[in-house]
Amino acid sequence: MNAWFENIGLMNFTPLTIAVRLVLAVVCSFALGLERTRKRRPAGLRTYMLVCLGAAITMLTSEFLSQYYFDHDITRMSAQVISGIGFLGAGTIMVTRYYRVKGLTTAAGLWCAACLGTAVGAGFYLGSIAVCLILVFIMSFADRFEYAYTRKLRRLNLYIILEDVTKIPRFVQKMKDTQIALSDVETAKADGGHGIGLFCQLRFPAHMSEAETIQAVEESEGVLIAEPIEG
Repeated sequence: MNAWFENIGLMNFTPLTIAVRLVLAVVCSFALGLERTRKRRPAGLRTYMLVCLGAAITMLTSEFLSQYYFDHDITRMSAQVISGIGFLGAGTIMVTRYYRVKGLTTAAGLWCAACLGTAVGAGFYLGSIAVCLILVFIMSFADRFEYAYTRKLRRLNLYIILEDVTKIPRFVQKMKDTQIALSDVETAKADGGHGIGLFCQLRFPAHMSEAETIQAVEESEGVLIAEPIEG
């Protein structure tokens, strides 16, 4: 396949190939960013396009420098892109007041967009297009598979705030009465010093849904807050 790209002149470093690579970076990142925008994620269309385009021009700059400075390492600048994109990914990861983690997929997607941009900038057309299609598929449909799989497991991680430590035995008994099994229980001081925090995993029976399980926890005596833990 690379021979085909060579035959049509896309592997050479010319104004035409520079334009093709930059346009391809924009098209690929547009497809990724559009999916994130559709799901109203913090990093959407413009962020993905800027990251991928920036990575592509970085790789093109390295190739340009190698034309004039023969001792220039063509991989040095692109390596800094892959490691440096972490600051942007970290900015999209948020932990809510009740320890709910959000933004991990967006952060991973931005890192992949940077990798994709360097591949486009290097002229690795086949790999770039293939990775773009795979990423769009993963970001669009993998969450449905994950949700269906976790539903079959009938497990739920929760962060619960109880009024005080004396409510724990009653809460545990209520869960047993409702046929909900508790495991991996950890206690922590609740935010603001009001009540006691409880991290636990619940396994609920087949006749109950995830929403019904959370409702059963919220209706238990002494429970102030019940939040699912993601990530």
